[in-house]
Amino acid sequence: MGRRKGDVEQYLKKVFFHGPRENYVVFVKYRVDDVEEYRPIPVSLIDDVRGGYIIVGGDKIPFHRVVEIRDKDGLIIYTRLKKSG
Repeated sequence: MGRRKGDVEQYLKKVFFHGPRENYVVFVKYRVDDVEEYRPIPVSLIDDVRGGYIIVGGDKIPFHRVVEIRDKDGLIIYTRLKKSG
């Protein structure tokens, strides 16, 4: 039996394969000096989306590090972040 695709995978594949890629940015969680930060990766720089990873150049970024996908106008397409308040 195959694995079930998660929401993040579905959204990543939607913006990557059905673009236009120039219109989207993926925010990825990084840990620098014990501080979490979110770095933007334009979808136009992503080489592939497969096997649970975003592939950018020689880097493989696991889907679980994706925190948000936005369009070029800042509209949130997908988020894992909880709303405060």
